[in-house]
Amino acid sequence: MACAFSLRTPPLGLTNQQSEGGISLTTDASFWELFIGSLTLIRYQGWIILVHTIFPLAGLFLISTPLLGYRLGPVEVLLALLGFSFTPLVTALAVWAMQRGNALAQGTIAYSFDAEGLHTSSPTFTQTIKWAAIPRVRRTRRFLFVFLTPIRAVCIPLRLVSPQDLEKLCTWAKEHTSFS
Repeated sequence: MACAFSLRTPPLGLTNQQSEGGISLTTDASFWELFIGSLTLIRYQGWIILVHTIFPLAGLFLISTPLLGYRLGPVEVLLALLGFSFTPLVTALAVWAMQRGNALAQGTIAYSFDAEGLHTSSPTFTQTIKWAAIPRVRRTRRFLFVFLTPIRAVCIPLRLVSPQDLEKLCTWAKEHTSFS
């Protein structure tokens, strides 16, 4: 699914420092944080959330068929369980596949924010994305999503960012993007 492939979640903070007026975070991703970040990201992906609600609704319909006078057999129960677990299973599979098959998604990744934008580097790449190319930034209770496209985002756990750095980062985001 797009949600898991579309994000690079930096979960475990190895360092958190300010450099030359910017904010730097060095991280190494864990499966769990990538998974939770991917699930959280779904609600910000516009129409894709509809795809993720169809399957639980189908499972709910199958479970409620006894109210309509039908018997619930093992096939219906299995299909309902698959409907309820579709999004978590597909997301887990996508995160696992991304971690195993994408050389860019492996190892330690350093994120730096400054007045110019987002700078990302790892042993295999270096990238700069200017604020003008970042359409929006969203803050949740656990993550800060920096969207690179309408449905792709870098996901930064808020526990890695000090309150002062978060305030500075949010100020830059408000100045240059749609921030909420």
